[in-house]
Amino acid sequence: MIGYKLENPEKIMDKMSELITPIHQQIMMCDNRNELLMLASCLMVATKDIFDQEIGIEGRKKMFKDFT
Repeated sequence: MIGYKLENPEKIMDKMSELITPIHQQIMMCDNRNELLMLASCLMVATKDIFDQEIGIEGRKKMFKDFT
């Protein structure tokens, strides 16, 4: 992760756990499949926007291409 030193993976995992907690809470608030899919769609758009802002559109496209 950018901004985190790789020699401290425990700190990275702790921070990631902290950041994912509200997302898990929102997942648990979904009452049905449709709400869960709506949440997933919103998260995908937000994720794309974050990557576009932080690493650029081409960086995001390369990352997703390399990921799949």
